[in-house]
Amino acid sequence: MELDLSGRRLLVVGASAGIGQAVAEMAVEAGAQVGLVARRAERLAEITAGLGERALALPGDVTVEADCASVVERAVAAFGGLDGLLYVTGVSPLRTIAEASAADWHAVLGANVVGAALVAAAAVPHLVAARGKALFVSSKSVRQPFAGLGLYSTSKAALDAMIKALKAEHPELDVTRVVVGNTGGTEFATAWDPDTMGRMFEVWASSGALGSPGLMHPRQVAQAILAVVAARAYIDDIAIIDRPTDDGSW
Repeated sequence: MELDLSGRRLLVVGASAGIGQAVAEMAVEAGAQVGLVARRAERLAEITAGLGERALALPGDVTVEADCASVVERAVAAFGGLDGLLYVTGVSPLRTIAEASAADWHAVLGANVVGAALVAAAAVPHLVAARGKALFVSSKSVRQPFAGLGLYSTSKAALDAMIKALKAEHPELDVTRVVVGNTGGTEFATAWDPDTMGRMFEVWASSGALGSPGLMHPRQVAQAILAVVAARAYIDDIAIIDRPTDDGSW
């Protein structure tokens, strides 16, 4: 699929790895100017160095309120406006609800929901002015939560509600929810304890929570996300779901 995003000015939040990085890279390849947002400044600098002058590293932490506004302001100042917000951030510890602390809940909700709302609040005026689009990555786990990932599933359900509210408050803005299935090549599980992960995979497999045995590649998901950005039509809701034949390759 050939994507043409020439002249588009995009902000990708969660761009230092996985799907977010793939979205940013493919958007630049398709001709867009892209602001890449993540906490790891050195990682962003490394990625943008390989993408050329249309890529801009915007270090920021979405759990810090001032950073949420700052990354939008810096992107608008550099690009002269904003045509698209793509919020790809998704974090969670591998921890049951019984084990989770208040700090765990605050961390997950802060990154996955509150940060999304604050970045959107800063971006909406610019997106409306440009007749742009806002896309938020949700998860198939909202429909079927995974044991040990209740914090994540709950946060994505809350994100889904936030998306609906944003649509109701800004009917003039194209807002899209993007449900994503099992994807390899990300850092989502990097901090998980290997033994706990092994036990949980057995639980997920036996309960049918995993769905297909396939794993999508981040660029596979990114291509579909950017097709929404490129479309002239308004796409309200899409699901990018793994198939048994997906093997994580590209």
